Amino acid sequence: MIDSKTGKKITVLISEKYGPYIRVSTYDAAGALEDVLDDHYYVLYWKSTPEELKAEGGNEYYFGNAADPTKVQSILDEIIFD
Repeated sequence: MIDSKTGKKITVLISEKYGPYIRVSTYDAAGALEDVLDDHYYVLYWKSTPEELKAEGGNEYYFGNAADPTKVQSILDEIIFD
C-alpha cells in the first residue's frame, strides 16, 4: 500500500508496548484501508489519531503484540488503491 499523501510505501513499525502498527496520512486512505482490513482480510486492529495526523484525517493502526509484523506487511503489500 502506498500512502496517498507521501507517495511512499506504508511499512510496519514496531511499538515496544503495542507491537506492530502503521501510519496512514489521510482520511480517504484510512477509510479505504479499514474497509479492506475489515471486509477482505478480517484483520483485528485498533486505531489512534496522533496530533500530527489530525489535520488530514490520518490514523495509526495497531495490530497487537500477537500479530506477526511480516504477515501484516505482506497484507499491506497486496493492497493497491487507485
